Amino acid sequence: MHKKVSLIVPVYNVSNYLERFMDTVLTQSMPGSEFEVILVDDGSTDNSGNIIDDYAGRYEFVMACHQENKGPAAARNKGLDEANGEYVAFADPDDLLEYKYLETAYAQGMHNNADIVIFDAYRDKYEGDYIKRDMWGHADYSFCTSNAECKQSMQRQILYPYMAAKVADMSFHRNVPLAAPWDKFFRRQFLISNNLRFPEELRVLDDMCFNFRAFGVADRITYLPTFQYHYTVVETSVTNSYRSDRLVQDMKVFEYLKDAINAMGLDRVDAGRFRQALYARIIKSFAISLRLYFFNPQNQKSEREIRQELKNCIDTMPYKLAFKGIHLHNLEPKLVAVTLACRLKMVWALRVMYRMQYGS
Repeated sequence: MHKKVSLIVPVYNVSNYLERFMDTVLTQSMPGSEFEVILVDDGSTDNSGNIIDDYAGRYEFVMACHQENKGPAAARNKGLDEANGEYVAFADPDDLLEYKYLETAYAQGMHNNADIVIFDAYRDKYEGDYIKRDMWGHADYSFCTSNAECKQSMQRQILYPYMAAKVADMSFHRNVPLAAPWDKFFRRQFLISNNLRFPEELRVLDDMCFNFRAFGVADRITYLPTFQYHYTVVETSVTNSYRSDRLVQDMKVFEYLKDAINAMGLDRVDAGRFRQALYARIIKSFAISLRLYFFNPQNQKSEREIRQELKNCIDTMPYKLAFKGIHLHNLEPKLVAVTLACRLKMVWALRVMYRMQYGS
């Protein structure tokens, strides 16, 4: 059955958030007959599976799918297999939608005949009854572009949010993530025609890699400066959880991106720009690994073992090449400090920076 939008939602152990999220779906300004919600249970061990079955039983436009745990990439791909909408949207069940989320982005895409629609999001962090809210706005004015250079600049900002992105004479705001899937709509036929799927072999940053490829082959990309999504900071989410295999998973991402960049056939100047973006991404991921792996309280290794592993990591490709080759002006200040500490092999300084930021 024809739908305007297919909203795909990967679900994994989020029973505490599902009702809150679905309330914002059920109250959308777009009529339920015009969109579908595809909830994909990725092997949850809590009550999430039963909850989505209940919603599917009560609402015709809600579909519940179940699969063994394969990760969010596989869950989103399962949703793509089931989708019928002109446009596809991806949301996370611990987040919230604005009232006109579906209607506004769909209208923008149709008006501009766009393959990808970008909009803005709030970043909400709950501190008791208080919500600390940041506004993640990508740019000041709306646009629609088919310009290859503009699209490449957006690809570089997907890799690292401080990289410069520009459309015509308008610069994107820096340090606003462009890699996420939830502040975008994608024309479904565009995804099918270009065989665009989330890379299931990756367990981290698969959404960034998906967007990197999508922006590289899109014909028309449009943006509307309107805040339609609420990204909620959840400390126990996959993005913020301890992973003992974090470095291994990051290395898979770096190889994927290196191959994708090499396949673009860039000239020397553009290749250098993408190389800088990749170096910045590697350093950003290294800094994240300090929090989620090396210095994480769940890491049971001794201080001596951690220091040695850090030294080995810094001297290993591609980290060694990234720390040496990055132009420091491309980095945010805290990553400049991390890079200088690694260049000087001052592992102790990394621990000091971590304690200053996180207090332990």
